[in-house]
Amino acid sequence: MIKVLVIAGVTGAGKSRLGVALAHRLNGEIISADSVAVYHELNVGSAKPTINEQEGVPHHLINVTNINTPYNVARFQKEGRACIEEIHSRGKLPIIVGGTGLYINALLRDYQFEEERTLSEVDERLSNEELYRQLQEVDPESAQTIHINNRQRMIRALQINNSQGKTKASSNQAQKNILLYDACILFLQGDREMLYQRINNRVDEMIENGLLDEVKTLQATDPAVFNLQSMQAIGYREFAPYFEGTQSLEATIELIKQNTRRFAKRQITWFKHQTPSVWVDVFAPDMMIHVNNAIEAWEQSISQEI
Repeated sequence: MIKVLVIAGVTGAGKSRLGVALAHRLNGEIISADSVAVYHELNVGSAKPTINEQEGVPHHLINVTNINTPYNVARFQKEGRACIEEIHSRGKLPIIVGGTGLYINALLRDYQFEEERTLSEVDERLSNEELYRQLQEVDPESAQTIHINNRQRMIRALQINNSQGKTKASSNQAQKNILLYDACILFLQGDREMLYQRINNRVDEMIENGLLDEVKTLQATDPAVFNLQSMQAIGYREFAPYFEGTQSLEATIELIKQNTRRFAKRQITWFKHQTPSVWVDVFAPDMMIHVNNAIEAWEQSISQEI
């Protein structure tokens, strides 16, 4: 099987930085597993690595579509696996970097998805609220992990239930144990309060770096921009009431911080239960020693198997 290195973790933990450093050291290229960085127009709020921050390391699956074209996990799975094959064929190490747990699991494991043709029929008929109510009734476990504004994931969970007579969770249970690659999965985390402070500081930096101007430009181009699936991402959807005149900028910034902290908590829960990984404390002085030890142990185990 092809070897892949995965750098996952909570938002703001330094995944991109570590990914670039390891890519230099291990002759790797990065595959972004970020459901927001795929959009050309969403830069500041997605914390997309700049050209300078990429340090010459090729980054794949960044800026692959525009905000008017919804991007989903099924497309990511297909394109991500193609990237893995192509990078490996050139003798380089695929390094998957991101915090979208569903994307990472779908890429590494034998996840199978329903046809988009069937999903669009559901999408035509039901509002987000109706979808969510149905999901709570037939698959409460998925309802706890899917935001009401994430139409794509709600529809997919409902379709699995309708077509297979079982919940999305039980359907994925059999699939998630089949690993398609020799993967070393690192999960970056740390002290909760320190992470939350880092998140707060990061949001402040986004505002300083022009997040408000970025959203203003999008809203000026399309007044209905907040109805797009792509704009339901944290860091963007919170601006809708601000532009409606019902929420102050200060309250908007605080809401982004709050939602990002909650998302970080969900990321920890997801990886704890869904994806076996080596947990790395990003605040530990010897963090890189733990990272190097994990990679060396992984490489040795693969050599022994061969």
